[in-house]
Amino acid sequence: MNIPNNLLKLPLPEQLRLRRDLLRNKPEVLFPWVRSCTVKVLMVTDGNLDFGIGDFGMSTFVSAMLSETRSYVRFDISLAHLRSDVPDSSVMVGATGITESIKDFRFDNPAHFTDSKYDEVWMFGFEENFWSSSYATRNGNQVAYPNARLSDAELVTLNAHMRRGGGVFATGDHGALGLALCGSVNRVRSMRYWATQIVAGQDEVGMNNARRNDTNQLGDPGSQFSDQSDDIPQPIQPKLYSSWVHVFRRERYPHPLLCGPNGRITVMPDHPHEGECIEPSDLTATFAPDGSEEYPAAVGGGPRVAPEIIAHSQVLAGSRGYHVRLGSKVPTEAHTFGGICAYNGHAAGVGRVVCDSTWHHFVNVNLIGVVEGAFFDDLVPGNSLTKHNGFLSTPSGLAAFAQIKDYFVNIGVWIAPPAKHTCFNNRFWFEAVYRDRVVEASMFRVEAPLEKISLELLHHIGTSARDVIGRMAGQCASLEWVLDWFRPRWPELVDSLDPWPPIPIPDPPPFLPIDRLKLFDTAIGAAVVSIRQQFPYPSKEAFKELDEKLGKVIEKGLEHGLQRGLRQISSDLGAFRKALEAGAERSKLK
Repeated sequence: MNIPNNLLKLPLPEQLRLRRDLLRNKPEVLFPWVRSCTVKVLMVTDGNLDFGIGDFGMSTFVSAMLSETRSYVRFDISLAHLRSDVPDSSVMVGATGITESIKDFRFDNPAHFTDSKYDEVWMFGFEENFWSSSYATRNGNQVAYPNARLSDAELVTLNAHMRRGGGVFATGDHGALGLALCGSVNRVRSMRYWATQIVAGQDEVGMNNARRNDTNQLGDPGSQFSDQSDDIPQPIQPKLYSSWVHVFRRERYPHPLLCGPNGRITVMPDHPHEGECIEPSDLTATFAPDGSEEYPAAVGGGPRVAPEIIAHSQVLAGSRGYHVRLGSKVPTEAHTFGGICAYNGHAAGVGRVVCDSTWHHFVNVNLIGVVEGAFFDDLVPGNSLTKHNGFLSTPSGLAAFAQIKDYFVNIGVWIAPPAKHTCFNNRFWFEAVYRDRVVEASMFRVEAPLEKISLELLHHIGTSARDVIGRMAGQCASLEWVLDWFRPRWPELVDSLDPWPPIPIPDPPPFLPIDRLKLFDTAIGAAVVSIRQQFPYPSKEAFKELDEKLGKVIEKGLEHGLQRGLRQISSDLGAFRKALEAGAERSKLK
């Protein structure tokens, strides 16, 4: 999409529409500094799930990943189905934005998958076994392909992808749904229940018992199965992490997966019987197919990096999930369960992993409502018609959907390999430098040496730049950006500021007499000015040169800002000490 030659002759409403389309589809035409990092994504499913437009399709989710991306990232998506008999629509054959559509998918087929072909793999498991005519190759070669899991060759290749830093997302639903695709994959296998779990005589992941994970929220009168399709999401409880800014103050953040541009992500779609995420009790297991460690130690030594539950979901008491054709379920007992589990494999030299309690957080019936007149459409007089449109029905529903879409994109960003995060961090500088309000603050005199720019102004530029990143990618991403740039050279300044360390920091922290975030913001301001001075006007040619010189320019600015800030802090502390000593002397005289 380009600017047409007859632009000025178009009516103003048409010009505005064109501008909006350019911003969505080709923002670099309007803003030449916008330069996305491409993340290659493979999404795989099986059984009755697909990527189509039906109730159990994921077209809405795929569309969100393509259209809701942020300026620094673009997802190159391929879709695969393990069944050989699904129609083309199930894998979006020929759809705009889909790179490849694969049927009869196998991880050990080099034409389908290699350990370096994709940056991340998303798995939505439905089946408990594969030996049926719908899986032509698997069923036709049962010696090579087991019934209830991936083959050893597939597991080894997928694990090689993870050992290279590739990300994995995996989910199923209640009971053993998803066992065949996901239940034997390294790390994934121990971060979630993939089969029936009997505790005190009840199945923790069952469909019709009091302890089932029913997250449906009541909308219209009564507890109904179709409540999953209305505009009312389930609330979730994100785990909060502490970041010590200095001895008198600390900040609290959710996990980056649940930190959006508009704040904490606190809702998910609801469903009458979800699965459950867990934290593994044994971190010392070996992955049998290739003999590798399941949970390696942190890079540089130390304890094994462990997965953690980053959000809990809540079950209300008395939910019955009535369905006009299926009847009512047993009333639920109130309880909570693990909704999302995350593993920071980058800290251990392998790929990151995220597991979700259910793929119902991603399918159409839970996002845009139930297909009118289809099997799951059990609406009777008095039921809310919002169940045919889901979150699209109301402003409150759209607000919830915005959070959910941020979660989708956050997964794709967070599990990307380390090299992609380096790319993200570099692209953030373009946004931080060339956004309008930062330009205004840093462009007052391009030729002015850094030494002549006040610390107050450098701090203002730095906070504005970080706020730009926070509004675009989330406040957690803004903080991660700071930590990633400062940690290699000044780890002692960063460690206790990190809310998400692979090894927990003792509480209380060491004595921290200064607000380091303000110091870092000042250094960032100096780096922004350094970039702006060397490349005052964005252009393709300037960006090519900037790509090559970016690291050195940034380091020069960060070093300058830190040193000046520390000198000022040292001077202020010295003056403060003298004032205290003078006060003590006056006390003696009395």
